[in-house]
Amino acid sequence: MVTIQDMCNSTKANDSPWLIDSGCTNHMTANLNLFIDLDKSYLSKVRIGNGDFVKVEGKGAIEVETLSGTKTLKNVLYVPKINQNLVSVGQLIEFGYSIFFNDGVCDIKDKNGVLLLSAKMMNRSFNVNWNEVCLSTNTYENNESVLWHKRLGHFNYATLKRMADQ
Repeated sequence: MVTIQDMCNSTKANDSPWLIDSGCTNHMTANLNLFIDLDKSYLSKVRIGNGDFVKVEGKGAIEVETLSGTKTLKNVLYVPKINQNLVSVGQLIEFGYSIFFNDGVCDIKDKNGVLLLSAKMMNRSFNVNWNEVCLSTNTYENNESVLWHKRLGHFNYATLKRMADQ
């Protein structure tokens, strides 16, 4: 039997806070344990906020829990010398996601307009706590529209709404 707690702990990135960063060119983490695959032959350097360059010691993928299930963040750089996990706004847009900043909240939606997460602004920053996203997922999944979204082969939510309104 899978419990809600098991679902929230199933994604390694849940315990690590992430900062949504519009100035960051790539997703980055110093936590080697987050990667589900990692190409350690990828070596490079990135410039960090203070202007210094630090070594990139690999590139790979991590899994994160969103309101619509587990997603894979690709091309995440392994940068051991950084002290903050970073989600790149530019990289999200490049992969077809939409990012909306409004009234102290950052919403990230997929290509179909499905909300993946909402992050509230704190200290002029948008931090993603994957545990909170996961707990919201369990509430969100009780919504009947999610059930129909899944039953109909992950139909677009806007289309489901139009069907329900007719």
